[in-house]
Amino acid sequence: MRRKLYAILNAIIVVVLIGWNGYANSGNFNGKNVGELSAEYNNLFTPASYAFSIWGLIFLSLLIFCAYGLYYAFNDKHRDLLRRLCSSDLISNNQKKFENRTDFILTTAPFFFIANVLCSLWVAFWLEEMILVSVLIMFGLLSSLLICIKRLDLEIWDAPIHIIAFIWWPLCLYAGWISVATIANVASYLVSVTDFTIEEQITITIVMIAVAVVINLFMIVKRNMREFALVGVWALIAIAVRHFEEVTWIAYTSLLGAVVLFIAAGIHGSRNKETSPLMKYKEYKSLRK
Repeated sequence: MRRKLYAILNAIIVVVLIGWNGYANSGNFNGKNVGELSAEYNNLFTPASYAFSIWGLIFLSLLIFCAYGLYYAFNDKHRDLLRRLCSSDLISNNQKKFENRTDFILTTAPFFFIANVLCSLWVAFWLEEMILVSVLIMFGLLSSLLICIKRLDLEIWDAPIHIIAFIWWPLCLYAGWISVATIANVASYLVSVTDFTIEEQITITIVMIAVAVVINLFMIVKRNMREFALVGVWALIAIAVRHFEEVTWIAYTSLLGAVVLFIAAGIHGSRNKETSPLMKYKEYKSLRK
């Protein structure tokens, strides 16, 4: 019963989040949208405007996550299939850990729901120009997603394709972008309360880029979350695009960081071909025959 309830609640809050974002960014709330206000609190870490189109992919992935959650919660046969797709050693060695990793609705409850509530609240407080509050909310949002990742043991076990595509990837995209957005949000707050010189802003931004690169490298090496890092690549390239004509130090630093992350993700992927999504899909197809 709890599984079905949380599956429904997750779907409702994601639909509300998407609808609220559409309404708020139309300028109907407080006369501004998120992008316009970001321009007012201009900081050098903010990427070029096209980068924010990734929200379309994130929202689509969250809808897929919720649709699969409903299917999983209301379909006993599919849960049995998922059990057969998982390693028998995993099931026999630690039944509780197996249940935590596969029963993603209950494992992420209530933090997935909380994350989307906080994401909705962030838009409201940002548009009200309550920047410090928005920073605190953003940290809460990121923390909620990281708790989901930790509880699911995301990408550190040999999962079937369903879990990889419908659970892991949406959370990786979401958390990857929110990690970038958190740094940008902090930068906006610093701009709102201080009067840095341009040289100081450049230095701080380069430090923030370095922090972003280190975080993403950690996610590749320790958590196997290449998708998380590829979101970082997307953001860093967009930062570089924004600054190529004006602040070349930031542009080249961002571009270097993006290249480092892309190469690291590629090397990691080549070393883990046996557990790649393609191999997992082939395993699923062979079991279905």
